[in-house]
Amino acid sequence: MPNVPAVLPPRTQTWLDLTALFDPAGRRADPLAEGRALDWMRLYRLATAHLVAPQLYARLATRDALAAVPAAIGAALAELHRLNAARNARLRRVLHDTVRLLNEAGIEPLLLKGSIALLPGQYPQAEARMLSDLDLALHNAEAEAAEAVLWAAGYRNAENIPDRQGHAAHHHLAPLFHPRGDGYVELHRRLLAGRFPAEALPLAAVRAAAVPVAWEGLRLWVPSLEHRLLHNALHHQVQNDAYRSGRRELRQLLEFAHLRALPPAAGIDWPGRLAVLDRLGLGEAVRGYLLAGERLFAQPLPPGVVPGAASRRRERRFWFLLERPRLGKLHTQVRHYTRRLGNLPKRLVTPSWYPEKACYLRQQLRQRWSGARSDPGRSGL
Repeated sequence: MPNVPAVLPPRTQTWLDLTALFDPAGRRADPLAEGRALDWMRLYRLATAHLVAPQLYARLATRDALAAVPAAIGAALAELHRLNAARNARLRRVLHDTVRLLNEAGIEPLLLKGSIALLPGQYPQAEARMLSDLDLALHNAEAEAAEAVLWAAGYRNAENIPDRQGHAAHHHLAPLFHPRGDGYVELHRRLLAGRFPAEALPLAAVRAAAVPVAWEGLRLWVPSLEHRLLHNALHHQVQNDAYRSGRRELRQLLEFAHLRALPPAAGIDWPGRLAVLDRLGLGEAVRGYLLAGERLFAQPLPPGVVPGAASRRRERRFWFLLERPRLGKLHTQVRHYTRRLGNLPKRLVTPSWYPEKACYLRQQLRQRWSGARSDPGRSGL
């Protein structure tokens, strides 16, 4: 009997179709060539929800496959790509201005995460990569020194950050907006939040292994490929709590897959890195990330990497809850409030928690007051 392809649940099919359309490692079967109708509305919604719609358009355009997309969805993807390309051009000017000012003060920044994509030759179809901000650490100085330089040049905090005291214990300083308002910069003192051990990804080690880049006469640095992969994995799984919560951010997973597909990535000693992270209680989270990449992008697990029972259980739970959104929402809410109650005693004895909480409450009050003034009916006035 001929092999009959298994019929997958709809949400699972959409995730696998979307990741196959990207296919950064060249290992997935092409869903456009399988002779079945794709649910383009589901694909569009998933891509927009995970901030990869401009990348989907760029990928389809590169493959000369836009004719397969319904006209309305193709037009929407094209417009999102156009808008994002324009925004990235503005962010590139902000990055150029920022690096120039720092270089003039003898400071050479170390670019992190999405800001690296703005450099020539660092990311495929960089105009399609969505960014929220520009993340910089400093290769030869401290963040506070760079902050003083940018303040002197007219960079300022957002209005909802009235002072910088709330960021005193944060892993980066308060965001600084460019004088033109085209984007903002975050200057990092650590690569992970203070509640995680700095030994997981020490900034000093990342600086020491960084690669110098010359860009239009400017001096800057990018982390090594190994450190970019580790930062991406730890940021998604640990910093953003995706491992414990069961969430997935496709934009981050796609970037991880792109980086893993680069030939030098084959030489990374994953077992050695994971042994260090295991001592810090973070190794299984990274194994779970590699396991997700295997399912989504068909990238084999690195030699010597064996995900444990916890990672495999979380992998199964993700796909189970994906098809049961109401149960998934209930699971998220229960976990959220259980964790908040469990963390409360620790927060009450942490001095830095009080200014951060006060800053948050001030922001909430301002937003409510602004909303009441703009919509008197909501406030009962």
